[in-house]
Parts: sequence; structure tokens; C-alpha cells
Amino acid sequence: MQASGQTEFKNSIKQWLKSRGLDYRWVAEQCGVSEVTVRNWMSQKNIPPLKQQLLERVMVQLPSAADTTEAASVPGVSVNAALALTIQLAPELYTRLAERANAAGMTMEGMVAQAITRLLEADAPSLTHRKVILPGR
Repeated sequence: MQASGQTEFKNSIKQWLKSRGLDYRWVAEQCGVSEVTVRNWMSQKNIPPLKQQLLERVMVQLPSAADTTEAASVPGVSVNAALALTIQLAPELYTRLAERANAAGMTMEGMVAQAITRLLEADAPSLTHRKVILPGR
């Protein structure tokens, strides 16, 4: 990509991040690099082509704040979904789900992975062969 194309892309990243309340640290986490690396990309160095493709995909796939009102309407639940899924629960909801998982002989991560698998089966059975990995606590 030419320098002017990089400059345009970097400006679009900055505007996109600002519109979603995200920062360079978030970009670093998505790309698997340090925040210093992202700052270098944004100020002087070119963004590597594979990282640029990843960022372009995330920018298209991550819903705007206006699109996340449905999750916000569930009391005690906050969801952030990009290429990773983060769910923050109110303590009482977490406790209820943990008890339910324990009663089923599962971990919380296993129960959530199973629920995601069921969602995928209902939508497209061919997608269910993909493994869902959630980080441990």
C-alpha cells in the first residue's frame, strides 16, 4: 500500500476507534502485538499487510454502539464481540450460571461453549465442527 493509502487507513482506524470508545491497547490485543508496536504503526511505520487485513475485518464486523442496545437491555449483562467474545455479568448472574454449570458437571466456559455450539447448529449445521475455545478464569 502506498504511503497515502496507509495514511488514509490510519486515519480511518483512529476515527473508528474513537467512535467506539476503543484505544490502541485494544488494537494491540486484537493483533497480538504490543501497544508500542501499534503506536509505531500509527505514527511512523507501515501496518503489515496481514495486520491491516485483520483490522479491516474487525472494523467491518464489530457493531457500532447503536447496534449493541439489545445486550445492554438485559440487566447485569454486558457483551463485547469482535473476533473474541467478552461477557461481563453482574455477580448474582455469574453465581447463578456457575451453579447451573456445576450442577451439570461442567465449567462455566464449557457451558458457554456448548450454548454457542447450539446456536451454530440451529443456524448452520456445517459450522459446528469448529472448536470454540474460551479463556479460563
